[in-house]
Amino acid sequence: MNASLGAPKLRFSQIPWFRVWLPSVWKRRLMYDESMDIVTHAMIGAASSAGVFSTHPGFACGIVLGNVLPDLDAFSRVAGKHAFMKFHQTYTHSLAAISIPFFFAFALYRSGNPIWAELAMGLALGMVMHIGLDLTNSYGVRCLWPICSRRFALDWIFFIDLPIIVLSVIALLACWMLREPPSSLMVVSASYVVLLLIVVAVRGTIARRIRVMESESSSPQANSVLIPTTFSPFRFIACREADNHVELWQVNAISGQIVQENAVEILDDVIPVAVKDTKEWSAMRELSPYFHAVEQEEGPDVTIVVCRDLRIRNFGTRFGSLTCRIAPDGHIIEKKWEV
Repeated sequence: MNASLGAPKLRFSQIPWFRVWLPSVWKRRLMYDESMDIVTHAMIGAASSAGVFSTHPGFACGIVLGNVLPDLDAFSRVAGKHAFMKFHQTYTHSLAAISIPFFFAFALYRSGNPIWAELAMGLALGMVMHIGLDLTNSYGVRCLWPICSRRFALDWIFFIDLPIIVLSVIALLACWMLREPPSSLMVVSASYVVLLLIVVAVRGTIARRIRVMESESSSPQANSVLIPTTFSPFRFIACREADNHVELWQVNAISGQIVQENAVEILDDVIPVAVKDTKEWSAMRELSPYFHAVEQEEGPDVTIVVCRDLRIRNFGTRFGSLTCRIAPDGHIIEKKWEV
């Protein structure tokens, strides 16, 4: 059911459009990593650097490597899920991390090693591109570490974004077809970078427009969160807390039309204390204020509590979901944390 922006009507229904098919590799990645897909970052690096590869191969390789290097912090998962949540999109996505290759580039130029200096400079530029794009996502990056440990997130672009993927694929195909003469590659790469910057700027404008529309509506959705979607730059997933529940809906940034999903009851005050004492609960609450207990099933031998982040709902992802099985005496028998 559609409604005006200021007059939503709750309806318990499923919205089919965000459940459309995606390649399974992207679905699996979304379950474990809420930053922009590393394949997308790699394509962006390759398309951006193709034009200078023949003249400055070190610089070009550095750009490609820099576009994927920050996500190597995902290897922290080897040390466990808590380590992954602590390190991912933090230290390697910061000013401090970018300053290291910049320092080496300067030192290498001074010492007379221009090839290696170009590699280091390309690495730094690629990292800037990677971190800048991750900044437009929803879980944010600690880009000002060590000055500030806060996560910054612009909520302009979803972690997997179809327009950027399509643009990158077209640019790579153009690079392959127009690889001779090398000057053609320069035109393609330069055009791609300009178009990518335009896309990001437009997405930022759209995100600001939807927030202005909301604030100026006849019944503004106070304290609401608006998350961009994958397939349409104008469609946003939204939620807001109201009393003891969270209202979920989708909104179009052009028409202001709303499609209601449902209202989810918050059970934070009635679940066993043991759940909120877990490290998993603390980690997710730090990441998202919309992480809540949403299901509780009581039985004679065990109580099952399910908690999840209500903001991120594209493709039915359950990233961060915590399921606890609790004994009658209140202690947790089993925990399942989808990270």
